[in-house]
Amino acid sequence: MSKDKKSKDRNLVVCLIVTALIGMIAIVVKENYVFLLYYIPVVSVAIPGLYFNYGLCKWGNRWHARWNEKNPCDGEPSDFRLTMSKIGEWFLFVLALGSALMPSLPF
Repeated sequence: MSKDKKSKDRNLVVCLIVTALIGMIAIVVKENYVFLLYYIPVVSVAIPGLYFNYGLCKWGNRWHARWNEKNPCDGEPSDFRLTMSKIGEWFLFVLALGSALMPSLPF
């Protein structure tokens, strides 16, 4: 992995963490503490999932091959699997941030 790629990945993770913290502060300011029960676990899964996407896909392929194939492969993930998992992880992250935009609850 090139130094430029690592720098971009690190910058993305820092940006995601800062955005998640701003969302959490918005939930606390609005006193929507109920959303924190959903927000914190979803964000804490989505951010590492986005950062470790390739490794998780490769691990999943190796695990599947070990259990379901006679001659297991090296686990190299397809572009489709990488793209679909990225879409899912971004969806989770944006969904969690959407909960920070919810109006204050009446109770």
